[in-house]
Amino acid sequence: MRQLVVLAVLLLLTACEPPARDVTATSGAGGTAVLDSRGVGAVRLGMTSAELEATGEIGGDVTTPEFSCVIRELKAVRGWVGLQDGVAVEIRVDADARTPEGLRIGDSRTRMHEVYPGVEQYPHGFVRPLDAETGYKFFFENAGDTLTGIGLVRADRGCLT
Repeated sequence: MRQLVVLAVLLLLTACEPPARDVTATSGAGGTAVLDSRGVGAVRLGMTSAELEATGEIGGDVTTPEFSCVIRELKAVRGWVGLQDGVAVEIRVDADARTPEGLRIGDSRTRMHEVYPGVEQYPHGFVRPLDAETGYKFFFENAGDTLTGIGLVRADRGCLT
């Protein structure tokens, strides 16, 4: 009888234990990457090329004429990191990502204005300063009212020409 009680207690404790969580820095709720005021996952603005390589979260060069700096692909989420003078100055995510405030790729322009009432339009989309050194960029490229990309950029630099 005592063994049955012990077994019952163990089963109850196991059932009450929260499930294992994915604690990778690139994931938020539901496995969606979170682009916060510092970066995404281990990739951060201000990192050197060597520091970015050490994260294991960046891939090869992206070569397209629209960029004014070196672009490296992100591995954990569809997107890229831009480097000027060997330092990360811009990070952009294009799928399965959100901001800490809950704005997600695929949300509407109206939702962006609800979450970030201070956003301002600029030639490539919308921008919202986070502090004196960084800001978010929001893109609606060829998708009408649907958010297609979220960027984090240093206020004094950027990679789009």
